[in-house]
This record gives sequence, structure tokens and C-alpha cells, in this order.
Amino acid sequence: MKKTLLWLSFALLLCSSCRRNEDPVVAQVYQYKLYTSEVQAGMPSGLSQEDSLALVRDFIDNWVKEKLILHEAERHLSPREKNFDREMTEYRNSLLTQRYLDKIWMNDTANNAITDREISNFAHSLDDRYTVEKEIVRVNYVKLPTNSELLPHVREILFDENKRVEQKDVLIAMLGDSIEYLLDDDEWLYLDDLQNEVSFQIDAQKVGGRNSALQIEKEVGENSVLLVMLDYRAQRSVNETKEERAAAGMLLLNQRRTQVVNQYIQDLYDRALKEGKIVQ
Repeated sequence: MKKTLLWLSFALLLCSSCRRNEDPVVAQVYQYKLYTSEVQAGMPSGLSQEDSLALVRDFIDNWVKEKLILHEAERHLSPREKNFDREMTEYRNSLLTQRYLDKIWMNDTANNAITDREISNFAHSLDDRYTVEKEIVRVNYVKLPTNSELLPHVREILFDENKRVEQKDVLIAMLGDSIEYLLDDDEWLYLDDLQNEVSFQIDAQKVGGRNSALQIEKEVGENSVLLVMLDYRAQRSVNETKEERAAAGMLLLNQRRTQVVNQYIQDLYDRALKEGKIVQ
């Protein structure tokens, strides 16, 4: 009971405005002291009193355990084991070097900005190495309640190739934000992801070639799925899905950064060597 009252008192202390300059100690482990201001700094705003109390309790408990371990470490480690001068120097030097090289790279605007064409060309160059046996498809599909009055209108547009292309904006406006659909002709999806999304299996053997525009309408529970399969491939490469294009772009940027940084370091070395700043 005493401990509970202590937590409640402390929670009230945190919630009240500080009218005095003093900063009360709320916990102590050996020589270490935890002050009210430190706990307040670690508390997010907008919590209920119950959530605040739980968070304060966890904060203090974790602080106590941390200081207990620190106290034992100070007691049992030798002066040599507690000397981190070399590690701290190496860590600082590493941070300084990394930050400076990042600055060199960011200032090289000619190389750190890449175009879609550059990403495509780079991704195509990776196709032979990164092509994977995983089926991908391009589709248009709409999922809406089977009893929806929009169903015949959607079917009329989606399953007519000319209307599907010419009236796509009309269809999007009709569907609004509350209906699930995909009407991007250029986006490739993994076939298994699509099947999970629409909740039924698709016979990939019927897709491709002259049958690429395969039309499917299927009831799934209380919904109807209208789907037009535009294209299918048994393999996918790094140039064909949005995620893989983004990954190819990051890989290209990393390669360029490595080249720029390595060239800068080499130029720096050559200049210092020429000026007699390096003795080997």
C-alpha cells in the first residue's frame, strides 16, 4: 500500500506545475539519484493518468536496474577494463570521417541525383544476375459489394477494352476512396500477392500471349471481384516492380557514392604525397 501511494503521489507530482525551484529526488541507487525533471523529460504528453502511472513505474524500474548494474561494473572492473579512451577516440574519429565523407557525397550533385532512365538502364544491366523464378502480373481489378448498384456500370467499363482505357478517369471517379481497386496498367504485382489480395487462385496458364486480357468475375463472400489480367511473366527482374526499382536505385546510388568517395580519398592521398605530407 505504501508503495502504491508513493507512485500515485509521484504521478500527481508529474501532472502538477512546478512552483518551486527544487527538483525532488524520486529514486536513489547507491550514489546515483534520479530527479523529477529527468522523469518528466522522458514522459510523452497526452497520456491518461493510468497510462502515465504505468509509464513512470517502468521508467523508474528500468533506471534502478541500470544503475545497479553500473554500480557492480564500477566495483568489479579493473581500472584498465574501465578505460575507454582508445575506444572513444576511435569511435569519434569514425564518426567524424563518416560525416565528412557524407558531406563530400551530398555536395556532389552531379552524381547523387539519378533519373528514372538511369535507374532503368542500371536495372536492366542487373537482369541476368538477379532474375528470379517468381510469377508477376499486370492487372486491373475492382472489389466491391455484390449488391452494389455500381457493379453493372463497373463491369461495362472494365470488361470493354476501349472503355477501360478511354473511361478510366470516369471509373476512378465512380469508385471514389471507399472501394478497393487497382487501375494502373504499368504496375507489376507478384501473382501470389494478388491472389492473397483477391482471395482466390488464378490459373496463370491462361494468361499471356493472345489471352493476356483475361477477364474474371468472382464472388468472394459478400464482395464481387472484377479482374482484367493484362500480362503475365513467369520470371521477374529488378526492373519490374516498384519495390525492386527502388532497390535498384539505392544500389546505383551506393555504387556511385563508393566511386566518388574512393576517388576523393585517392586524390587527397596523391596531393598529400606530392606535397611531402606523407612519410612512409
